[in-house]
Amino acid sequence: MKFSLMLGAFFVTSTASFAQNMLGISTSRQGGTNRLYINPALAADVQNRVYLNGFVANLHVDNNYVRYQAPFSLLGLITGTVPDQYRRPDGSVRFESDYTSENLDGRPKNGTLWGEVRGPSLLVKTNEGSAFAVTTRFRAIGQLTGASQSLLSAIRAGLEDGALYGIPSSNNQFSVNTSTYSEVGLTYAGTLLEADGRRLLLGATAKVLLGYNAQSLINRGLDYRVIADPDQPNSAILEVNRLDATLSYTTFLQNRTLTPSTLLSPSSPGRGFGLDLGLTYISQYDADSPAWQIGLALTDIGSIRYKGEQYDYASVQQQPVQFRSSDFNNTAGTLQIARIIQDKFNTGRSPDQNQFRTGLPTSLNLTWDYQSPLGAGLNITYFQDVRSAGAQSVHQPSLLAITPRYDTRLVSVALPMLYLNRGLMVGASLRVGPAWLGTDNFLGLVGNGSNGIRPRGLDVYGGIAFGIGRTDED
Repeated sequence: MKFSLMLGAFFVTSTASFAQNMLGISTSRQGGTNRLYINPALAADVQNRVYLNGFVANLHVDNNYVRYQAPFSLLGLITGTVPDQYRRPDGSVRFESDYTSENLDGRPKNGTLWGEVRGPSLLVKTNEGSAFAVTTRFRAIGQLTGASQSLLSAIRAGLEDGALYGIPSSNNQFSVNTSTYSEVGLTYAGTLLEADGRRLLLGATAKVLLGYNAQSLINRGLDYRVIADPDQPNSAILEVNRLDATLSYTTFLQNRTLTPSTLLSPSSPGRGFGLDLGLTYISQYDADSPAWQIGLALTDIGSIRYKGEQYDYASVQQQPVQFRSSDFNNTAGTLQIARIIQDKFNTGRSPDQNQFRTGLPTSLNLTWDYQSPLGAGLNITYFQDVRSAGAQSVHQPSLLAITPRYDTRLVSVALPMLYLNRGLMVGASLRVGPAWLGTDNFLGLVGNGSNGIRPRGLDVYGGIAFGIGRTDED
C-alpha cells in the first residue's frame, strides 16, 4: 500500500542534501566559486584571476532510521533504471517493505533529501587581496527531523502489525519541511590584515531569493493509537487523539513543471533575502611554502516569505481523527499529503494566515586546511546546524569531515570521510581539467541487498568549472 511505504519512499526518493557539501570540490584549492558556499572570505584566496562555473549539480540523501537493502541500487531507483523484474505491469517500481531495515536505537529520527544545481557563476580577482563574485544556485530540499521511532515504525508497518494495536503513544513531536527556491548572490571579499606571510580575510555574500514551493508541518505534540479497521479485515486505522501543530503549504507548482518560464515567473509565491559572512586566516610565507588556513563562517542567514495557506491546530476537537491507508492512495507529492491532513482535521476551514516564512538552512561552518607546495593537502570541515529542531525551516545537516586531497592545475583527487547523522561515510572525487565528478558517499551508490552493502543514503555530484590565468604568474 502506498501509505505503508510512504516513509520508506520519503527516505529513498526524497534530502533534493541537493546539499552545500560536495566536499571534493568545495574544499579544493581549485574549487573557485564552489568554495564560497562554505566561507565567502575564500573568494580573496582564489588562485586564478578569473574563475568560471558552468554548472555543478549534486543529489544527496541521508537518514538515521532505515538502511537500504533492495535487490537494486538506490542510484538505480532514483534514476529510473531499476530492472523490469522488479516493476509492476504499469511500469512502477515494486518496492517491498523488507527493502529497508530499521535502526531501532530509540533515538529521534531524521532524514534529508537535498538537490542542488549551481548555475553560471563568475569570480574576478580585483587585486592580490580582494575579489568579487556573482553566483547562481537552485535548491530543492525535503526533510524530516525529530520523529519518534514508535511513530515511524507504525507507519512503516503499514498499520497492519497486530502487535501495535491499541497501544497509545503520547507527545510525539517532529517537523517536516520542504522548500524549492533559486538565488542570485553577490560576494565581495578583501584582506583586513596582512604581514609576514599572514593574512586575515573577510567576505560576505548577499542573496536575493525566489521561492517556488514550500510545505511545512511543525508538530509540537501528537497522541495516537493504532486500531483494527472494523470495515476492512486485515487493515488498520491510525487514530489521532491530540494534535498541537502548524501546517503550511503553497500550491504554485501544482500542475506545473520546473521550466525556465516557471523559474522566472513573476507569480512565484516566495520572496526573500539571505546573507553569508566569513573570516579566514591564512599563513603562507611565499608561493613555495606550505599554506595553513583556519576559517569561520555563518551561512544562509535569512528566510523566504511565501504566499500560501497556514493552519494552526491547538488540539483535536470533538472526536478522534482517523487515517486509513486508502486515504493516501494515488497521492503525488507533499502538497496532496498536506491537503489530506488539512481536510481530515478541518474540512472547509479558512486559513489562519495567507502567508508564512520558511527559514534558510543556517549553519556555522568551521574549517582547517593544510596545502603543501607539491599538491598534497588535508581539510577538516565542521558544519553545525543552528536552527532549532522545531523551526519552520530547512536544515543544513550537522557533519564532521576529513578530506585528504591532491591538487594540481590539471588534476585534483580527494577522499572525503564524513560523520553525518550518526553514521560514517567515505567518498571520492576527481577533476580532470575543467570536469568534476564525485560523491560524499560511495557505498550509497553501489549498495543493495545482493552485495550485502546496506547504505543509509547516497550522494553524487559533477559539473564543469575552471579558472583562467594564475595570480602567481603576475
